[in-house]
Amino acid sequence: MDELLVPLKTTTKLRSSPGGNVESRFLDSKQKSPKLSRGEIKSPEHALEILRSRPQQENIRAVLKWLHPGKCSNDGFNVHGQTLQASQIIHTLVNDVLPDYWSHYHLEQNEQSRATMDTMILILSNVSGISMLTSRLKTLIRRKEAPEENRSIRDSGQAEALTNSMVMLESILKPKDVVYTIWSRLCDTSDLARRWLLWKELVTLLGSGRVLSTASEAEAILEKSSDQIRNRSRLSDGSEYCFWLGCNLNRMLVLPRVDEDNARKASVQMLERALTLGHVDQTIETTFEGVLSGSGNLSPYLSFHKSLKASTKKTVIYSLLRNLAKIHMNTSSDNAARDVESPKPIGGIAALLYRFSRNDEDITKLLVEWLSNEGIVQDLRMRRATVAALAEDLDILKSTVTDTLRTFGDKLYIKHTPVLHQEGMTENLLLLLGYAHRKIPLHVAEIARSSPYLNAISNRLAASSHRVSVLGMYLGTAMSRLVDPPERRMNFDSEEMTSIQGRRYLSLTESQDRLGSIDDFRHKEASSELSIYPMKKPAAKKNEPKEGYRRQAPNDSKVISIEEIDDESESDDEDLPVYAKPDSDASDSDEDPTVIERNKSTAPVYIDDLVSGLRDTENYDRHLLALTHASPLIRRKAAFGTEVTDNCEDLANILTGLGDKWNIEQFQELRVQGMIAVLVAQPLEMGQWFSRTYFNGDYSIQQRTTVLTTLGLGARELAGYGKEDMALTKSNPQLTSKDTGSFPSKQLPPKLHALYTSEKAALLPDIPGAKAVHTASRTLEQAILQPMALQAADALSGPHALKVRTFSSRMEVEKRRTKPIPNALAKVVAEGLFFPLTGRWGMHVQG
Repeated sequence: MDELLVPLKTTTKLRSSPGGNVESRFLDSKQKSPKLSRGEIKSPEHALEILRSRPQQENIRAVLKWLHPGKCSNDGFNVHGQTLQASQIIHTLVNDVLPDYWSHYHLEQNEQSRATMDTMILILSNVSGISMLTSRLKTLIRRKEAPEENRSIRDSGQAEALTNSMVMLESILKPKDVVYTIWSRLCDTSDLARRWLLWKELVTLLGSGRVLSTASEAEAILEKSSDQIRNRSRLSDGSEYCFWLGCNLNRMLVLPRVDEDNARKASVQMLERALTLGHVDQTIETTFEGVLSGSGNLSPYLSFHKSLKASTKKTVIYSLLRNLAKIHMNTSSDNAARDVESPKPIGGIAALLYRFSRNDEDITKLLVEWLSNEGIVQDLRMRRATVAALAEDLDILKSTVTDTLRTFGDKLYIKHTPVLHQEGMTENLLLLLGYAHRKIPLHVAEIARSSPYLNAISNRLAASSHRVSVLGMYLGTAMSRLVDPPERRMNFDSEEMTSIQGRRYLSLTESQDRLGSIDDFRHKEASSELSIYPMKKPAAKKNEPKEGYRRQAPNDSKVISIEEIDDESESDDEDLPVYAKPDSDASDSDEDPTVIERNKSTAPVYIDDLVSGLRDTENYDRHLLALTHASPLIRRKAAFGTEVTDNCEDLANILTGLGDKWNIEQFQELRVQGMIAVLVAQPLEMGQWFSRTYFNGDYSIQQRTTVLTTLGLGARELAGYGKEDMALTKSNPQLTSKDTGSFPSKQLPPKLHALYTSEKAALLPDIPGAKAVHTASRTLEQAILQPMALQAADALSGPHALKVRTFSSRMEVEKRRTKPIPNALAKVVAEGLFFPLTGRWGMHVQG
């Protein structure tokens, strides 16, 4: 067996010498590799063999110089050619040379070490280098997360390897034109399919976030393993990474390219994948830097934007509008939005948007959609620029005015849309009407007499919200000023129309922003921060001193003297009538009067109302009242009329299958009380129904358990133990026992009922505790006094042996004797409860 085991290599771990110079981390067991010069390397295979043979520092420098892409002495071999030999060399550099020597070169910081590091970075600046460094990072991360790895990352030496790989990858991706450089090198490949395959891999690495996620995971491991505060790598920060990726895409757009169409296609692929990383605004801000800054040629950006997909166009144009508002409309004062004169930034943005949408219908539709969706809450100046760009096309202007007016007057929009959005829609509509009146006045006159406009004004004025109605007044007044002569103009005599805000709304129809130049981005007029309607500060009301107090002079430092005031002198309003305080309503305490429910639900009075209330699970108040009053209503109606008899099965079916949709407190107890009331009302019929439902019904285990509980407690109540079980069902005695035996229509008025009742408790005064004392006295009387009275009667009549019963007395005793009552309960329980349950149980057991 010994001859089958052949040693491949023997390695020993590197240790620093006392002088600080590090030899080779891995030394050959017999001898070190001989020193080589750059001229002694003959081929790529030779260079790969040297790198795999644990070379010395001088040999590594010689190989790196030979592999340098700018040198001509490597016999035409290009390490960026993405061949098999190049991939093997890059794999060896990443997995063997980099862990051994990168820390040494990084710590020396001399000219020779820096040159070696720069050469290594240049050699690895390709798709293979980035891919292999990412794979090495993943390998190191998996080693750290392995379950058998119990030692810390610093003790195992993986922290150093992880840090070196991170620093190397960050150095490769540091330039802002590295993507452009890699694409230029890929264009040297004659095989087009191979070029696109490599580019697709680079898009997956950079655009899909593989590098970002791997670097973030490695950074998290390094932070946990280090006790010191580390500078976080920009590759692990999503915002900075997207900013860097946008800069690279911008270089691909503006720098000269060999194959224009393929380069644009490659840029589109990278951008579409980069937008999925989540930081859209950062990516678009740097990708379209020339557009946002107003410098440079717009042709590359326009052609690039036309090549995007429709969904990507929407994301890009929305992000461009947000970035334009952030960069060029960043004044904190809202007064600039009220200025009807066109500042230069508005004209420049309008010109830019017009350039983008001039020959692209998708962009035009997106701008119209932005005005009615996201743009409503944006700065008014951005909407002015957008409207100015759209107004250049009369057909687009007509359709936009019509659609906006129809949305403005829609009843559902008025009722359910927030007021802030409706205010933005009103501003957009007034701006559009102003442009339409100047360019196509006949169309505006037709709109003023059209049904959509009249319906919009009517719906607005009929709205319950005052603010919504005021917006309709603004539109009606502005439209009347545009199409009607002065003597026939509409005029709402209200304070809102003459206020500063009202005048601002009405002045929007006069806003006329002309298309400017892209260079206007660089100029921001200070006048744009002013308003033709300056805000007036309300005059401060002076607090007048009360009578009896003297105002202190401004320069008076004396103590203020206080005079006593006679209370009688202040009672000037004694002659005014005093009104009683109105009853408070809990619903009136709500801050929003629109949510107060005036049509309150009432307790059910009839069984039909009870059934509909139990079925109405959408109305919480009605459903709760029906469930709460189910048991007392059924008990009251059981002996009067046929309502319970006709609806007993419906009630039992609803209560058995009822669900707790609203999470009602004591829902289970209330449901059981109702089911017991149905059973007690019709014991024979409903007992058989509940028994049949338990075995044959399509119900859950909980519902079947409730049926058994109903049968048990109902039988006990029929036997006379209902009061004892009241604690089990948590029933309210005021709802269950009160008026149970008598219906209100069968009772006398309260005064006559108190006179003719046999209970003395009814005649007791309405004093707290009086009835309780009466009950206690009656109990004591029955327990103590009655036995004593019987003994006294026996003592007066003599001994029992001398007592002679006469025939007449015997007849009297027979008259007073209670006649036996037939046991009706046994029949009901047997036929309605016991036999149905046992019979069906036997059938199921035998089946």
